[in-house]
Amino acid sequence: MSFYNLFRVCCILLFNVLPLTEGNDCIVDNLLIQPNFELDKYVGKWYAYQWHTPAYYSPEERFNDYYHNYIQTTSGNITNYINGRDPITPDGKCSFMSYNLYPTNSPGKLIYTWKKREFPYWVLETDYTQYAFVYGCYNVSADGACDEAQAWIWSRTPTFPQIIMDKAPSFYNRTCLPSSTFLKTKQEKECSAPAQYRTSPDQSCQVSDVPIQLDFDMKLFNGTWYEMQWLAQMFFPASELFQDYQHEYIIQEDGSLKGYIKGRTDKGCFYRQALLTSSETPGRLHFNLTEGGSDYYPYWVVDTDYDNYAVMYGCLNVSTSGNCTAARSTVWSRRTSLAPCFQYRANSVVQNLCVNPAAFLQTSQKNACASCYKQPCGTETGGGATYTANSQLLIFAVTVLLSI
Repeated sequence: MSFYNLFRVCCILLFNVLPLTEGNDCIVDNLLIQPNFELDKYVGKWYAYQWHTPAYYSPEERFNDYYHNYIQTTSGNITNYINGRDPITPDGKCSFMSYNLYPTNSPGKLIYTWKKREFPYWVLETDYTQYAFVYGCYNVSADGACDEAQAWIWSRTPTFPQIIMDKAPSFYNRTCLPSSTFLKTKQEKECSAPAQYRTSPDQSCQVSDVPIQLDFDMKLFNGTWYEMQWLAQMFFPASELFQDYQHEYIIQEDGSLKGYIKGRTDKGCFYRQALLTSSETPGRLHFNLTEGGSDYYPYWVVDTDYDNYAVMYGCLNVSTSGNCTAARSTVWSRRTSLAPCFQYRANSVVQNLCVNPAAFLQTSQKNACASCYKQPCGTETGGGATYTANSQLLIFAVTVLLSI
């Protein structure tokens, strides 16, 4: 046996014989769950800080840049989109998968299914904005203690706040799991989530099957829409994203919508104008930038209630099989925030379109730029550079991907 294999066997034995942490009766049913657990606040992206394993893995064998993204839909269930860099691939390729997480009648006690087995997922403690301690025992012994457990320490950001390190010892103690059985996850370069994603093998992803808002009404769609999320074909750090991005549509005599676009970069506010025109199918609109460019793409309103939210979809590249290989999509709100019920509805809609809700990036709405449609907008700030909004950033990313 090689020295490395002998070392690993010894580490596995060490992990399995370490004494349990004192100060806890180790009875699974006595574990306390996060009081007044709020699922609406918990969903979203969590980056792995540490994870419990009964066997030792060297740093070279561990997933890096690993995170979970919990997306809730109108069904009440959560799709867990998982991403990370697989250590067995020589180029550190990202690995992506998903499974469903189901709430129970006990808030904070969820379950997930994997290979036809059910596993508990208990949120023992979280502040929702910085950290979460999650535990699950899937083999309880006769005395009520746990023989086989899973446990994770999650962070809302890839850089771990001090509060996680401060609180971790209490989590080890509560779960009767030695700190030495928790391995740290390296977070260096976040993986991109695939924008096009089929949640089930039999799901139809034909562009011709994309539903459009029934009886779409341009007059009702008129007005201001704030961007909540937009579909990215690759990951962009927050520092590169546009903020306070919105469209204001004004109905024209010919029935088209004149669009006044504004948003903010790190150099200041930018302003553009666009035109939304109808096609033979109401709701299947055409989007044209009318100043500073000739960009054109389909702008299909697939779902809206006109008063609160809307979901836009457009396929930029259709394969020979009729599936979309590069889409754009936006979740809009009439306000600078979006209530959870409408966000869950949007998640359900985009999932049905074979679009990945985990690939959407958030748009901050905190400091709106001044309106300009009643007066000359002037030049963009920041040395006269021309900015063309998130849709242009997306089109650039798609062009790069299609050229590879």
